[in-house]
Amino acid sequence: MSYCIYLRKSRKDNEAEQRGEGETLARHEKALTEFAKNSGLEVSAIYREIVSGESIAARPQMQRLLSEVSENMWDGVIVMDIDRLARGNGIDQGIIAQTFLFSNTKIITPTKTYDPSNEFDEEYFEFGLYMSRREYKTINRRLQRGRVASCKEGKYVCSKAPYGYQRVKIDGEKGYTLAPVPEQAKIVKNIFEWYTEGKVMFLGGAKERIGVSLIARELNKLSVKPLKCSVWTSSSIRDILINPVYIGKIRWNWRPEKKKMSDGQVIKERPRTSDFLLYDGRHEGIVSEEVFEKAQNIMQKNKSRPVRGDKTTQNPLASLVVCKKCGRKMQRRPNPKNPDMLICAEPTCNNHSSYIYLVEERVIEFIQKWGNEHDIFPVGDSESPTVDYNAELTAILKAEAKINAQLDKAFEAFETGIYDAETFKKRNSTLKMQLEEIENKKDEYKKHIESAGQKEKAYREFIPKVKEILLFYDTLPTAKDKNDVLKEIIDHIEYIKETKGHNHEREFDIVVYPKFE
Repeated sequence: MSYCIYLRKSRKDNEAEQRGEGETLARHEKALTEFAKNSGLEVSAIYREIVSGESIAARPQMQRLLSEVSENMWDGVIVMDIDRLARGNGIDQGIIAQTFLFSNTKIITPTKTYDPSNEFDEEYFEFGLYMSRREYKTINRRLQRGRVASCKEGKYVCSKAPYGYQRVKIDGEKGYTLAPVPEQAKIVKNIFEWYTEGKVMFLGGAKERIGVSLIARELNKLSVKPLKCSVWTSSSIRDILINPVYIGKIRWNWRPEKKKMSDGQVIKERPRTSDFLLYDGRHEGIVSEEVFEKAQNIMQKNKSRPVRGDKTTQNPLASLVVCKKCGRKMQRRPNPKNPDMLICAEPTCNNHSSYIYLVEERVIEFIQKWGNEHDIFPVGDSESPTVDYNAELTAILKAEAKINAQLDKAFEAFETGIYDAETFKKRNSTLKMQLEEIENKKDEYKKHIESAGQKEKAYREFIPKVKEILLFYDTLPTAKDKNDVLKEIIDHIEYIKETKGHNHEREFDIVVYPKFE
């Protein structure tokens, strides 16, 4: 009989480790290994869940374990407690309970063995999962209350410090506060100063106030590295300018977690909110409140253009064009005096912008070629049209029949005494290896033939769709309507432009990749 061990940390374990009680998984592994040895249970695998996750989807080792349990690979799973298996919602608990029940796999703890085939054990197991979920919810509520209480006391409760600070342990108390990092704090002061007062942009010149995009560009020129990304962006500068932590405040619940259902899956989002909690912190501010308020007033006067109430797309190429240099999605930049521009918003990228209408015209030229049934496969397509996989498959089937005939003759030679045991064994082994190679090639050729068939079908359906779109594209009333139909036939568009200036508007290159679905 074969058994496995499943190990997982809990929040209590993390707190115990901080008190110096040792690494949890190592202690549990030692205890369960000794328990299995004393109980005469043969352990063939140990699953160590090193990530913390409430649901099965967030725990890869649990997913692997359930897959193997459903295939009846294990007679039993050894865990420290029932709640180590699941503290997720009712759906996750039901999945775990049903998987162990239908596979008749036992759950073994040092105190009790749960046999799913036993009605009372099944009920006790399900009750244990329910109680562990209740305990999880209680602990989570207590944890959230504790964090809010710590914020009220001016402590910093997030796991990572913002740019300009480092977390430091508070002497004689639980919790952390922040301490400025001199080099980073100087950069934060520069950001606020450049945004509110200005920066000398030219030698001997006067100060000139600059916006978030130019600040990001200046920092990238100075090779100043942010905490998370490789380069500064407008959004990272804006986040610093609106963060009250830099005037000695603690902000909590600024981006609360929200859950929603999408295609049957639970999606977690962290939208920004103005309804956050603000408390006086114990840490020293990097800028004054006057400077911070001045930055907020300037930002209010220079708000980004709001999204229209109907959220109508203004760019017919929205979400389709990709910068060939940095891989980011190209964006629309409105221009009140000239046509809208298509730009790469990455500050360090030197891929130059173009008018959107010119890029759209070039895209339509590509589509017109598709409609004429020219070669619509972009350069780099891995499929080789010169290989006739049907002919290859026919040849390999003939070779397979020939080797099977040779195998039959080898058996006859052994039965009639022509081959001794050793000769037959070598001959049999050689022929079987050849058959195995042929089987692999058969699978490969069949996949190619199937893929080619699907592609041919998609192509036959694709061309009529392209022609239909070309007939009415110019009559579509809005950019959103055009964007919707382009997304039906275009997977993505690569864009690159090396030159800039009024005399080089059309000097850009694009590659349009069709969408066969």
